[in-house]
Amino acid sequence: MSWACDPSVTSMIVDTYQAAGPLFAQTLQTIFAAQCALVGDHIWPDDATNAVLQDPNYDFIVVGAGSAGAVVANRLSEVPEWKVLLVEAGGNPTLATEIPQIFYNSLKTPIDWGYSTQPQDACRGYKTKGCYWPRGKVLGGCSSINGMFYVRANKADYDEWAAYGNYGWSYDEVLPYFMKSENFTGEYTDERKKYHNQDGPLHIIEPNDPNFFEQTIIKAGVELGLTNSNDINGDSQMGIIAAHSNIKDSVRHSTARAFLAPIKDRKNLHVIKHGLVTKVLFNPGTKTVKGVQIHKDGKDIIVNAKKEVIVSGGAINSPQILMLSGIGPKKHLQDMNIEVVADLPVGENLQDHLFVPLFYKMPGDSELTSVKNIASAFAEYFLKGTGVLNGTHPHRVITFMNTLDPTSSIPDIEHHFMVLVPSVSGMLDVFEKHNLGDEVYQEFKKINKDNFVIMVYNVLLHPKSKGKIILNSKNPMEHPLIYANYFKESEDLETILRAMRQFTLKLGSTKAFKEAGLELQWLDIEACNGFEVASDEHLECISREVTFSLYHPTSTVKMGPKSDKEAVVDPELKVRGITGLRVIDASIMPFVVRGNTNAPTIMIGEKGADMIKNTWLNKHSEL
Repeated sequence: MSWACDPSVTSMIVDTYQAAGPLFAQTLQTIFAAQCALVGDHIWPDDATNAVLQDPNYDFIVVGAGSAGAVVANRLSEVPEWKVLLVEAGGNPTLATEIPQIFYNSLKTPIDWGYSTQPQDACRGYKTKGCYWPRGKVLGGCSSINGMFYVRANKADYDEWAAYGNYGWSYDEVLPYFMKSENFTGEYTDERKKYHNQDGPLHIIEPNDPNFFEQTIIKAGVELGLTNSNDINGDSQMGIIAAHSNIKDSVRHSTARAFLAPIKDRKNLHVIKHGLVTKVLFNPGTKTVKGVQIHKDGKDIIVNAKKEVIVSGGAINSPQILMLSGIGPKKHLQDMNIEVVADLPVGENLQDHLFVPLFYKMPGDSELTSVKNIASAFAEYFLKGTGVLNGTHPHRVITFMNTLDPTSSIPDIEHHFMVLVPSVSGMLDVFEKHNLGDEVYQEFKKINKDNFVIMVYNVLLHPKSKGKIILNSKNPMEHPLIYANYFKESEDLETILRAMRQFTLKLGSTKAFKEAGLELQWLDIEACNGFEVASDEHLECISREVTFSLYHPTSTVKMGPKSDKEAVVDPELKVRGITGLRVIDASIMPFVVRGNTNAPTIMIGEKGADMIKNTWLNKHSEL
């Protein structure tokens, strides 16, 4: 097993765990130093800035090396006569990204863009009154910092996309692209072969070792009427399961590791790291793309694209780049003093999966977070690749249910379960990392003291509320303004409350939870104290105070047919009215899918790259 060796990042990890004591910090530093002697930046593509400066001409430029962009760059560079440039604002993955269990440690570090939403009538318990939205600023993008859940969402999502006029995007048409990426290492029956593949670059593992907490949660879910699923990425998405994960040999298998590391020496692929694309450039007096402007090391680099520029910056960065380039809502661009190239609803239609957590606790031994045990866990991981750090257990269980129709095959709610060991705040301040206010943070610490805590995430899958992203200024270094508009539509809040009543609040009455000693525990929040506990008013208050994002923003560069006035790209992901420009990432989703968004984004990368190949290889054959 191997990691990128970055002393600044190992120091960051050590600093994170200083609360465990100087002995543990020294032990970590020693282990990391030993690993750095064995691993390094040789795993990833070299930075090609010098080569770009010598010859700034490429067939394709891919902006963003994230969940989709890394896939696109890999697939386009499979054509040996095409010269491809991949531009990433961050650098190589780090030790913090590659150890599966410590994925939360990447938040609020240099490899996280660190966005927050604007104040609203949700996320009220945060210091800024806005929810924290981490986004990966690193090779692999969010696939390098997320929770590694491999979930394809619901068949109906893609069939609905196609029904709205997005030809080629039905479930049957996108399934081959899910399978193309996948190297499935679980049980491979004839039934599984209809939905899974073992030849792709992205390794997907199937949990076969649920621990005590995962077993308890699954038993409780079955008691409450959920089906114990054997594959939510197969025939049916519904039920409860320990989810598939993109992990290989005890290491995160991001799109950087799956799609870039194996081709790091491919001669026709160049990568610029720590380079920020500030705008797309056009041939004078036309709407034909010429190339991009990249800001790196205090200088601007102009790179030309002979065929196309592909923007894969994600649901926040892609609309920002487009608007800075003059593609966006006319009035907003004029207000920003940006010349309008195309008047399109860029940044509109923003959707995300919000969640509201409720808490169950059971007594536990704080010795679990002792210096000795944690040091042993790291040592076991580094020396053997085994132990608590080599996967995402005990957090792997998820559910999909429909709160209006239990017989439906289409969910409106997902649950995640974050299991925290006693006094975890001394090791990993989950609430502090999300910038929650002191009241909420201290309440959580009281619950967690000498107790295991299960945070049950009530996740809204199909929000009716839509937000938007606009520029804060024409300075590309400034974060755009994010208006999430959580709970703007009352139906969203009603769905969350139904989920709490039908499932989460009932967990404590199950035999499984009672035998484990798990009891419901409310956060004592002053703003909610005037309401009867568990009343609609109390649950609404909790929902608005302790709102979280599941980190799934989408749909800000909407895909749609010509008749859709809200659409920015067509079903081939070409920007309307512009020649030589596509957007290929989660921002093109007409609406957020009913499930975690990483696997669908990788699929979008696969399908988008194939459409580009079909366009240009067919053109070539016709000449």
